[in-house]
Amino acid sequence: MQVRILQSSTGGSLLIQGLLKSSAYSDLMDNVADLVKELRQRNAMKVMIQLPEGLKVRTAEMAERLGKEGIVAVFSGDASYGACDLKGEEAKEAGCDLLVHVGHNKFYRSFDTVVPVLYFPWIFDVSMENVDFSPIKEKRIGIVTNIQHLHLMEEVKKKIEKTGVSVLIGGQVLGCWTANAVKIENSVDCFLFIGSGVFHSLALKTEKPVYVMDMERNRVEKADLALMEKRRYAQIFSARDARTFCVLVSTKKGQDNLIGNAERIRQDIEKRGKSAFVMIMDEITDNKLRGIRADAFINTACPRLLDDTWHKPFVNATDVEKIFE
Repeated sequence: MQVRILQSSTGGSLLIQGLLKSSAYSDLMDNVADLVKELRQRNAMKVMIQLPEGLKVRTAEMAERLGKEGIVAVFSGDASYGACDLKGEEAKEAGCDLLVHVGHNKFYRSFDTVVPVLYFPWIFDVSMENVDFSPIKEKRIGIVTNIQHLHLMEEVKKKIEKTGVSVLIGGQVLGCWTANAVKIENSVDCFLFIGSGVFHSLALKTEKPVYVMDMERNRVEKADLALMEKRRYAQIFSARDARTFCVLVSTKKGQDNLIGNAERIRQDIEKRGKSAFVMIMDEITDNKLRGIRADAFINTACPRLLDDTWHKPFVNATDVEKIFE
């Protein structure tokens, strides 16, 4: 079966990385021919390419293939975190006609870019013949996925229904957007996320059980959502002793509209007798924050940063009020 493989998050690159080790990867470079056709249609002669981590090992081959077609490729060496993370400014500085964003579809909200963006998929074979769905005991299953497995939904539905349960398709979810799960929540007993890793499944804010159909390991497992909630509240409680707060804003294209929100949070914290300041950065990591003299950090950027490990309390903007309860 041919499947369009896109990466809708950092976690989604796991499937690509796994396939790099298999014979399926030998077909990946054939997709460059399709890319060339897309670029010809757009009259693009110099492009910047953002790749998921698993494909970066093939940048030399891709550059050579595109070069033979008269197309100059400049590759971004930075991590590609999602469709909110576009290297448009870098593409413009490099004199590129187009930014080719491999592994994501268009973000769920629109924003302007300084150069046109082409979201480009890769196609190869994926087998589901040996997947065992017996760990799921519920009788009404809602299935959701990221964009890279969206084409599998109908086939998964039919395969599960053969076991005598009902299946309702929700659709695509992101690590920061789960509206397609919310809309079917009252009609199902549990959710099944189709994909690799737990990044997207942990985004489902639901009291229903959540299972993960891991495409890398060909098995179904139950996700531990309670663990993430415990970590979230631990951060909130730790921040209650803070005197100085650093409010973080990302410059990533899909997140850079949040400076106004950050200013409101700063003002609100100061009204409570605490100190606060705003810090703007592209990539927010614990290592970059270690030299900042603040007792706690308030995150207005990607809410899934909370999943990382932080040396000081790290609270999402939506939970600020809980700090002062």
